[in-house]
Amino acid sequence: MKNNMKITLFLIVISLNMAAVSAHGVDVTPESTIVITDNSTAHLAKQVVDETGVNATVYKFKSDADVTHQLEHTLSNPNKKILAVAYQGTVNEFLSQHPDLSNRIIVCSANETAIKQGLNKLTATNTSTGFVTPFLSGLLIGLVAGIGSGAFFMKRKLS
Repeated sequence: MKNNMKITLFLIVISLNMAAVSAHGVDVTPESTIVITDNSTAHLAKQVVDETGVNATVYKFKSDADVTHQLEHTLSNPNKKILAVAYQGTVNEFLSQHPDLSNRIIVCSANETAIKQGLNKLTATNTSTGFVTPFLSGLLIGLVAGIGSGAFFMKRKLS
């Protein structure tokens, strides 16, 4: 009986500690650079991306809501860059609400020259933190954990 109570309590504690699932959804475009197009601009954008050799993926969207949802992923993913060839009104409205993303979300006309210039702007901006920040963070965490565990084991050994 006591064993069942422990198991039940353990399961309750585990279930209460589970993280809530975000209603926003999963980002289905894991690529860091994407091009937003519609039916009339997808072929031209794909052709320009292939010609320039830029590592970007062209997505054809069907509604403003889908585009807005995709743009919202740039809020949580600092590596995501978007070139908007279509749905320019929706993208400009989003940028007016989030002007800090203007270096990662670029709106361009649906012509070859503008798409090339937009892709060059996106690939020229470097938003990564590089190697130093994660390295120093790991070093600091390792140092604190090492000193703490060293002090703990030394105290146990001396006692």
